[in-house]
Amino acid sequence: MESNNSLKWRFDISTFRLIGRDLITDRVTALFELIKNCYDANATSVHVKFENVGNDNDNSSITISDNGIGMSFEDIRDKWMVIGTSNKRKNKITPAPISRRCVGEKGIGRFAVDKLGDNVTILTKQDKSDSWLEVTIDWSQYFKSADDKENILFTDIENKYTFKPESNTDIHGTTLTIKNVREKWLKSDIKRFISEVSKIASPLTNVSYPMTIHVESDEYDINTIASKSLDDLDLATINFELDFDLDNMVQETAYFCPQTGKIKIDKITLPIFGGIKMKVYYFDESARKKYRRTFPNDQIDGIKIYRDSVITTPFAESQNDSDKKRDVLGIDKRLWMNLFDRVSTREIIGYVEITKEDNPLIIDATNRQDFVDNEEYRALKDFIIVQLDALEQYKIFVRKQKRLANKASLEGAEEDIHSFISSVETLSEKNPDLKNELEPVIRQAKKTGAAVKTAIREKQEAEKEFERRESIYMSIMSLQDYAIHITHAVRTTLNKIRDRVEYIKKFFPDVSKEKVFKLYALRMSDEFKSLNKVINYMLSYSQSEIRPEDIDLKETVSEVIDEYQDRFRDSDINAELVMPETVVLRNTNKIFFRDIFQNLIDNSIKALRHTETKMIRISSFAQKDKLIILISDNGCGIPEEKKQWIFGLYNSTTQEEGGAGIGLYIVKTRVESLKGNVSVVESEYGEHGSTFQIELPFKS
Repeated sequence: MESNNSLKWRFDISTFRLIGRDLITDRVTALFELIKNCYDANATSVHVKFENVGNDNDNSSITISDNGIGMSFEDIRDKWMVIGTSNKRKNKITPAPISRRCVGEKGIGRFAVDKLGDNVTILTKQDKSDSWLEVTIDWSQYFKSADDKENILFTDIENKYTFKPESNTDIHGTTLTIKNVREKWLKSDIKRFISEVSKIASPLTNVSYPMTIHVESDEYDINTIASKSLDDLDLATINFELDFDLDNMVQETAYFCPQTGKIKIDKITLPIFGGIKMKVYYFDESARKKYRRTFPNDQIDGIKIYRDSVITTPFAESQNDSDKKRDVLGIDKRLWMNLFDRVSTREIIGYVEITKEDNPLIIDATNRQDFVDNEEYRALKDFIIVQLDALEQYKIFVRKQKRLANKASLEGAEEDIHSFISSVETLSEKNPDLKNELEPVIRQAKKTGAAVKTAIREKQEAEKEFERRESIYMSIMSLQDYAIHITHAVRTTLNKIRDRVEYIKKFFPDVSKEKVFKLYALRMSDEFKSLNKVINYMLSYSQSEIRPEDIDLKETVSEVIDEYQDRFRDSDINAELVMPETVVLRNTNKIFFRDIFQNLIDNSIKALRHTETKMIRISSFAQKDKLIILISDNGCGIPEEKKQWIFGLYNSTTQEEGGAGIGLYIVKTRVESLKGNVSVVESEYGEHGSTFQIELPFKS
């Protein structure tokens, strides 16, 4: 029989652990959650006191007191003790005049108290109220009931409350007293907590009503204000700051300018994740040492994200062992690709400021370990990594400058020694009486000069060997995609030859088919010549030294395009070459040019994968003393903020199409070896696709 009966959800007693100690993985995060509640309560002063937490004893406690608006009995009953209450989702702004954006919205942060201790007492009072409300929660009672075989529900446990009279009606606020603290807190733990909690408020935001956090522990003689100022970061080597303009829908982005050796700011269209503010400080080795000496309890620990001026929960954690810290943004995961050039979290301190209003789809994950994985969050992470590329280019630039300075210093020392020897010899000639005394000085100076000369020669040889090996390495990497193309071409050619050989084997010596035999023989000869050409080209990469030669640019590019004809045909790509007939480049490296065009064509093929009408265009023209080469396609294009970033090693916008982030790095390296430069310019196809422009010193 049908009926209209209904069922209701019920919560097992073990629920408190699932949303308490099991959900919040570390105790600093638990304290953060409770202090964020103080922030949402309009508190301007918070006092955290640790008592007897260094040993296992029943008298241990952690007390969190604030001067916020407090809670009424109805607030406790209908909000604080309701799981996942929607109060802060409905009332997103705290009462005036402070008017803060509420940072706690999931309605489960209060269960952080279970992570910290067995018992909690809530003492709270609102302004003008004549009594304090005291609520006592014994988590051990929940724990014992969970182990009992009786079917007890979470909502069956009763928690006691009482009212205490107060004559001073102007007092208001809330005090949480957590007793029977679960874990020992050493002095170093509390200092680490102070360091972490000092970062709870974003230093990028100047608020009218700041929240001061006072931390006290008589046990460890600690009595301090947890604070962090941008002035503490003056020791940084370099820094940059980004903002956004919502009216004009633009976001600032950082890039490194090699001409000036400085980081500059550009503007791009507002990203899909919304506008953000960002400030990053980079510390080189010397600056890191100074920072550690000045702030021994603080770590240089990467970039943190703040929402509405308060740190987001994925970053509200403390870990004494930096190797165990979660790499939320994936900054350190990139180090394996290029250890020396990449920036790590141990070299930077950064702040990213988002808001609930401007960045609504950047959402804390319920487990507090990360953000919800969606397109907007992935785009935000990509944007942050692109900003770090500016610092990485700066690192490379500084290292090169130091290398040049060392070279100049050695050469200068050699000149100084020669000058010194010449002066002493002149002095000896003019003063024969001093000859015996000066001869040992001259001998030592000549010996030193010879050593410096040897050092210069060895340094030059080492640099030459490094360049040779780098060139071979680049050539090998360049063959990565080309080898796939060649494999396809060789297989196709061998299949054609096999079919013709089978035909001849089957019908020879049938005189009536003699014309076909000759035709197939000629075609097989041509196919073998093509294969031989490809093999010789591949073997050229194994040469330890590639000699300069004169090359016809159009002929070289045509050769590369011809090798891609099968692939163009299979992918339905229309390739166009627009070049003058006679552009001869003198005394240059043909392999380098082939590397450049192969990698740019491979890049275009990947970018065209999802384009219906596929086009690639290669052109060149002379411009004063430069040769300009343009390689364009009408594919997916390159985001504005990544037009410099893509030339970095392992940086790719086509991972889904098999891109490894090597090809464009090779292009940049090869072009620079030819004394030129390469950049992404406005697409020849308008709003679609991309155009790479290569500028080379023109030789007629």
